[in-house]
Amino acid sequence: MSLLDQGLTAGAGFGVNLVLARWMPAAEYGAFAVAYSGYVFVSGFHNVLLLEPMSVVGPSRHGERLPAYFRAQISAHAEWVGALSLVLCLMGLLLRRFLPDSPLMGPALGGGVALPFLLLLSLARRMCYVVERPLLAVLGSGTYALLILCGLAALGYAGQLSPLTAFVLMSVGSCVAAGLLLWRLGLTKLRPDGESKIPRLSIFRENWGYGHWLTLTTLLSWVAVQAQVLLAASLLGLTSAGILRAMQLPALAMSQVIAATMQIVLPSISRELGRGDFHRLHRKVVFASGFLTVVGCLFVVSLALFSRQAEHFFYAGKYERYAWLIPVLGLAPVFTGYSSSFSYALRALGKSRYELFAYVLSALTALVSSVALMPRWGVTGGATSVVSSTAVLAVAIYFSYRRWGAPVPRQPAAHA
Repeated sequence: MSLLDQGLTAGAGFGVNLVLARWMPAAEYGAFAVAYSGYVFVSGFHNVLLLEPMSVVGPSRHGERLPAYFRAQISAHAEWVGALSLVLCLMGLLLRRFLPDSPLMGPALGGGVALPFLLLLSLARRMCYVVERPLLAVLGSGTYALLILCGLAALGYAGQLSPLTAFVLMSVGSCVAAGLLLWRLGLTKLRPDGESKIPRLSIFRENWGYGHWLTLTTLLSWVAVQAQVLLAASLLGLTSAGILRAMQLPALAMSQVIAATMQIVLPSISRELGRGDFHRLHRKVVFASGFLTVVGCLFVVSLALFSRQAEHFFYAGKYERYAWLIPVLGLAPVFTGYSSSFSYALRALGKSRYELFAYVLSALTALVSSVALMPRWGVTGGATSVVSSTAVLAVAIYFSYRRWGAPVPRQPAAHA
């Protein structure tokens, strides 16, 4: 159910990007990609400051009063994300006032409107896992995916598809799906008289206490894999940013597969940690790394063999000149898959500060290589930067795990 839930949500996002990249001019899609990258940036912080604390702290400290705890988290979400949404909407209005011809105006305004609703759906889906009802989360993600699919078809048929209308569609879909989940969880009713209210300040303190170190890792992770699109828009123009993002979409789909797989591996790693069996923990980490690396390599080989066919299937020859970059960018999830299990093992062992060292190196590589290569090589330089930063991350994560990770007990030597 977890895999299906994540697959439906990720598939809806992939579908929106794919349709826009195929049907819209590259510059307009580049503007959407820049705005969507901003959404990914905020969602990372939303994950470590609301979703993960709610999954870990909620059941342990507030297990007897989860409805009140959920309502407090919704209030925290509304205050924090609502403020960010107002800032983005204000940026869109300023662009409309002073730069009415800027292609970023619509995506900025649409992204500001969509942000709180998209993240509210993520919050509601995570609540379903806290109460151990993953099938309910699938109902929400399936509703969202169906609304997105039908909405894209309707907008395309009416000739009204644009970055702004795409974000509005995502707002409506996530609002309906989140409302459905909150209704099924009983959170749309008025607060019962006997339910004690949890102060929002205590919720902020709990969330910050859990996620404050992970915020820096989230920032660096975003820089390592998303900064190239923003730098391409700045250094090369929105058209190049759109091309880079379009060529990156198949690799991003593979990254979602890796993330979903790790949701299965992490509980198994944690189980061995609880037993104190570091030898089995190490074996599982190595096996997961090897499995994801092999899958990633097969993915790259298939992209290399059928890159032109894939480009024609997805984009109808619109980016044929850059089709060879699809398998090149496919190398990024190979390195990500190799390092993911080692990264999660460091977190499970309470040694995420060493993981931070790897992300610092990766982010620096992304920034330096982008600035150095994009002016010379254009979109190819951006693709090279993406692959280089993930390769550095993989090497640094593995080094950190081997140097500071779980000790592997040695087998006692046999005596003659």
